[in-house]
Amino acid sequence: MSNAQASNPKLFYGWWLIAAVFVGEMFAIGSTTYAFGLFVKPLELEFGISRGDANKGLALFIIGMGLSAPLIGRLIDRRSARRVMLFGAAWMALGFVAVALAPSLQWMALAVLLMVAVGATMIGPLTANTLASRWFDRRRGRALGMVAVGTSVGGTLLVPLVAYNIEAFGWRQALMIQGGIIFVIVAALAIWVVRDRPQDMGLSADGDVVDRTVSAALPTGPAWTVGSLLKQRDFWCIGLSVGLTFAVTQSVLASLVPYAADAGIDAQRGALLISVLSVCSILGKLLFGALAERVDKRWLLLAVVGFTVAQLCTLIVQPDFQLLLLICGIAGFAIGGELPVWAAIIAERFGSRSFGTVMGLMNPINMICSLVAISYVGVAYDSSGGYTLPFQVFLGVAAASAVMTLLITAPRKTA
Repeated sequence: MSNAQASNPKLFYGWWLIAAVFVGEMFAIGSTTYAFGLFVKPLELEFGISRGDANKGLALFIIGMGLSAPLIGRLIDRRSARRVMLFGAAWMALGFVAVALAPSLQWMALAVLLMVAVGATMIGPLTANTLASRWFDRRRGRALGMVAVGTSVGGTLLVPLVAYNIEAFGWRQALMIQGGIIFVIVAALAIWVVRDRPQDMGLSADGDVVDRTVSAALPTGPAWTVGSLLKQRDFWCIGLSVGLTFAVTQSVLASLVPYAADAGIDAQRGALLISVLSVCSILGKLLFGALAERVDKRWLLLAVVGFTVAQLCTLIVQPDFQLLLLICGIAGFAIGGELPVWAAIIAERFGSRSFGTVMGLMNPINMICSLVAISYVGVAYDSSGGYTLPFQVFLGVAAASAVMTLLITAPRKTA
């Protein structure tokens, strides 16, 4: 057996890397998207602003991540993902401190847009998925699924921690504490655990021991430029397929608790809907990630659309609580499964060499679709007095996503 085929008897170092980027993703999303709601009330009380104005902070964060992703993705491919992650930990931590010390809402908004969002992009899903795609090939789906769970775990573990710190020390001090934790832990992992490519350690994807000169250890696929990507049909089909579905699922998720309240479901049972959906999303990430190694990823994306349509149809007919609970669990699998399948199909279609560039360039599509959908569902509710109209429109959006998925080029069959 050649060196290129020999299997390392020890635990493959790539799994340690997965653990490190898992933590980075946990802090990037758990400290921001999941924990944001904890700061809404304190901001209202201190600055005398409306709930809508307070929620603009989350929109700024989404915009900042979407706009910075193409540049950061390109930087990860051309430079060192390890250094990007290290700088991102410091920049995000400084962003939290800047928000905490901001004397006005305007300065706070700038810190969120230019520092917190950019830092989160550097340590979050974009970097994590890029590194996972470099370090794994045969087991790529499982690795991507495990990485994706980091966002859900971040919401589970970090939200109670941030809530405690706000209660004990105040919201400004809580931000500083969280920034310090992010810098110490994520920076340490970037320095001592994260490595850019397996061949840097004499390995190939999945843990085969190879000579450093063996070409199989190198990243796969061409070095895509932005211009060449924008001319690729698959780039737009994948981006729109994922972006449209993601916009629908995020809008429905944001509307689920108020929808339940309008249906006469109390707050405790409404929170149970979110909990069931969140738990099932974790299982969905792991299940869809594993399936992505064996099943045509286009069919998995269509399955996500199908689950989303089932949830929308159920919400439109206004079911009883038991059926609503069941459909939220099913939808959770779809919401969770979309991210690892998206990453896996990017690696399959475009290779790992330019993975960061491709995913980074697709992020603005997600951003635009999500912002439009989330804004629309609020306007449509106010004008129609309910969620039936926006959910019916979202059925059409889901159908458009299915069409985009079917237009993705079929994978090449290997002998």
